[in-house]
Amino acid sequence: MARVRYIEEGASDSPVVKEAFERMRQKRGKVTNIYKALAHKPPILAAIGPFVAAVQAPDEVDAKLKEKIILRVSKLNRSAYCCHAHEQISAKMGFTPGEIADMDAPADADIGPGEKAALRYAEALTLHPGDIPEDVFSGLREHFSDSQIVEITMVAALYNMVNRFNEALKLDPEEY
Repeated sequence: MARVRYIEEGASDSPVVKEAFERMRQKRGKVTNIYKALAHKPPILAAIGPFVAAVQAPDEVDAKLKEKIILRVSKLNRSAYCCHAHEQISAKMGFTPGEIADMDAPADADIGPGEKAALRYAEALTLHPGDIPEDVFSGLREHFSDSQIVEITMVAALYNMVNRFNEALKLDPEEY
C-alpha cells in the first residue's frame, strides 16, 4: 500500500494536474499511480511528464534498447513498480518473455556487443555512479557517439530516480 494518498482524477481543481492527467490518459489509457502521487506537487508533475517523454522518445538510440536499459536498471534497483510496469510495456513493444528475462543477466544474453556495452554501463551507473570503470566507459564508446552516450546516460539516470521515488513511497504496481 502506498505511503502517500493518491490524488484521484477529479479530486484536484488544479489546471496543471488536470492537464498532466489528461496527457497521461492519452499516453497510457489511464492515469498511473506515479502521477496520482506526484499530483501533490503540481509544478513537479507538470515538468516530469514532458521530461520523461523527451528522454524515452526514440532518437539516436533505439527505443527497444532504451526499454532494455529501463528494465535492467529497474531490476538492479529491485523496483517492484517499474519492473511490473516495464515488463508489460516491453511485451507490448514486441519483446519475447525470453528477451525480458535476459535483462536479469544481460552479459549472458544473446544480444549484440553494443547492447551489452550499453547495459553494462547502465549497470555500473546504477551500482557505482561515481566510480564507473574506465573499461566499461571505453566499451560504450566503441559503439556509441557522445550524443548517444548522453542519451543512454539520461535513460539510466532517470530510471534510477523514478525507481527510488516509486519504491520509497511504495507505489502500488498496476496494469498497463
